[in-house]
Amino acid sequence: MRGRPRSERSPVSNRDATAARRYARAALELARGLGGAAPATTGEELRAVAALLSTEPTVRELLLHRGLSAEERRRQAGALATAAKLQPLTGRLLELMAAQDHLALVPALAAAYEEEWNEAQGILTAEAVSAAPLEAPQASAIERALAGALGTKVALKTRVDPAALGGVLVSAAGRTYDGTVRGRLLALRRRLVASS
Repeated sequence: MRGRPRSERSPVSNRDATAARRYARAALELARGLGGAAPATTGEELRAVAALLSTEPTVRELLLHRGLSAEERRRQAGALATAAKLQPLTGRLLELMAAQDHLALVPALAAAYEEEWNEAQGILTAEAVSAAPLEAPQASAIERALAGALGTKVALKTRVDPAALGGVLVSAAGRTYDGTVRGRLLALRRRLVASS
């Protein structure tokens, strides 16, 4: 094949995030119309495809290659869906995204779908950012504390960012709770500058 694979877009632009959210809402609406386990299964399958694109460079290159026509991308996405035994809804969604040259948005779509599905079930999606991976008991404690403080069920996603230096930055319900070392250092700096 000629050309180069498209690189993953990171971080996701506002335009891409908006497109991913539109795909997520449409997919959830269709999955809910199917009833049963379809909404949960769709979410699981989207996360699996996103993980595959992140961890398998060969698959990513094959699906995101610049030299492929829209029809070739659609066929490749269909072949992936068949090989992975995805439900028809997920397979059709991937084929549509491939034809629109939006397969690079699958990770953002998976995240947006999870948020939409959680919201539909009355669960608030929150994010905890730490310098090192949080252990399961730490993540559970944060999730319980947020649920108690906000009075709703919480699904906590975790992310590692070495720039945090230590501590945890939690975002939930449009609020940010900064308990990172970096955040404390910035606050100290602001106080020192204000007092001089």
